[in-house]
Amino acid sequence: MSLQYKELNLFAILGKKITIMSSSNKFNNNKTGTIVNETKNMIYLLNGKNISRMKKIAKKEINLVKVSHSNGDYFINGRMLLGRPEEKIFKN
Repeated sequence: MSLQYKELNLFAILGKKITIMSSSNKFNNNKTGTIVNETKNMIYLLNGKNISRMKKIAKKEINLVKVSHSNGDYFINGRMLLGRPEEKIFKN
């Protein structure tokens, strides 16, 4: 497991497996799942294949996220997730 702290293409996190490492909401700490949808203020995590296990998590509550990628694991500051997905393309 390589621990890297760098910017990932943030518009390409849809469909990636993530783990919320740190959150201002203690119930969201260590939540793991696949991002299945993303809006301006929320991400939707699916844990397993059961749609009833989908969790809505406010982006503003996330402090640190670990994204599992084919090149290794990346840590992303939660502030980088804020905003509409289509607008993050132009921030980089």
